[in-house]
Amino acid sequence: MLKYFFIFIIILNSFLMAQNKDFTNQLNSSYESFREESLKNRRFKQKDIKPLIENLRKNILFRVKQLGYSAQHREIYLISIGTGSTKLFLWSQMHGDEPTATMALFDIFNFFSKANQFEDFKKEILAKLTIYFIPMVNPDGAEVYERRNIYQIDLNRDAERLQTPEGKILKDTFDSLKADFGFNLHDQNIYYSAGKSFKSAAISFLAPEINTEKTINPVRYRAMQLIGQLKDILEDFIPGHIGRYSDEFEPRAFGDNFQKWGTSTILIETGGWKDDPEKQFLRKINFITFLAAFKSIAEGDYKNESLETYDTMPLNEEDHVMDLILRNLSYKIGDKTITVDIGINRTEVNTDSARNFYLDGKVVDIGDLSIYSGYEDYDLSGMEIAGGKTYEDNFSSFEELKKQNFTDLYSGGYTDILITFPVKEEHTRLPINLVLSNKHKDGFIRVDTPANFYITQGGKVKYVVINGFLIETANPQTEKVNGMVIR
Repeated sequence: MLKYFFIFIIILNSFLMAQNKDFTNQLNSSYESFREESLKNRRFKQKDIKPLIENLRKNILFRVKQLGYSAQHREIYLISIGTGSTKLFLWSQMHGDEPTATMALFDIFNFFSKANQFEDFKKEILAKLTIYFIPMVNPDGAEVYERRNIYQIDLNRDAERLQTPEGKILKDTFDSLKADFGFNLHDQNIYYSAGKSFKSAAISFLAPEINTEKTINPVRYRAMQLIGQLKDILEDFIPGHIGRYSDEFEPRAFGDNFQKWGTSTILIETGGWKDDPEKQFLRKINFITFLAAFKSIAEGDYKNESLETYDTMPLNEEDHVMDLILRNLSYKIGDKTITVDIGINRTEVNTDSARNFYLDGKVVDIGDLSIYSGYEDYDLSGMEIAGGKTYEDNFSSFEELKKQNFTDLYSGGYTDILITFPVKEEHTRLPINLVLSNKHKDGFIRVDTPANFYITQGGKVKYVVINGFLIETANPQTEKVNGMVIR
């Protein structure tokens, strides 16, 4: 008899998974009709989402409540929908520079606002669930696109002391809701891989620990079951790019404490994806993930999931992915020639406005990088690399400099231009570096130094690397390139 019961469970799970996949495929194909068009890149601020929140007040499906103010007196809002007995609580952007899920939440609001082919699903969700959202916990951090709040406190390390107004608001809201499920929404380092693989960890999940012993109580067990089901669903969209976040107990973190205090909590960390610097594809993946979770909770599907899927998810591996890897280059040092791979990462540097940013490209590793992958990854066998040259024509103004033919400079292996006029900035929008001193360079390539080289093939310059950007001399694409000011 037990044998037939297990067969029935297997058949039931297969049927439910087929239904879920059909649902998420429909979400994927119709996503663009729900995408909030006013949020086109990551560096939006609280003033950009306030009009969207005010518009929700006009819709009878939504309830909007101002919870209080941030340290710099920016409003923090709670938005809710549904009337069901099961409560869900989603909070996003407690770190100001982690906005992907926030964009997806406004797509979710559009999904429920607009008439579409999912009317029966929406009715079921709103009848069975009450869903609460804080779309931006840390508006002051978002204002300057920084992780911490204006006190320079990491809000996710303030769950016990509650020294920040934002932390107090989050804890008070949690206490008042007593939600059944919580979704702690973050962005993670884009250089994580899903296990020891060449695949970036595009989405990572975690059912946070409740103690250092990593006890699995019924609250955490439910979170692990739901994560297992979501992982299976997302394999259709980002196969092999799903990881499990570090599971060390952090007694100061909200997610760990919310789990400990009785809410089944799911951490969702959005990582990196090739050719998606503004996280627009991964925003869609968040959108699908949230709605799939709502469906699973409303229908109870997650209860049929074993812990095996969660337990076998690959752990995040740090620094296994780089922005750019140049492989199998000949590198001449004195009278010796060796073969090396060059790994480069580009770090964002905020400007005063935080709307815009520059990139600093640096060498992060040299040698055998065969265990790493790059978002941009090139096999340059048969080519030779050398440190970039400085063009010494002593330009005396930006106007004069802008007239220069950069393609000709690239073809000569020049990555830098010597200038004689003062520059206060540390970066330039020009697709070349500006040098204020003609100090001799030894041409030696070093780790943790700016990535500026030229690469030859058959004696001709095939590529230049300027501030970590690879530029082909025959067809230079420089729209996204920014140079550095070298003093």
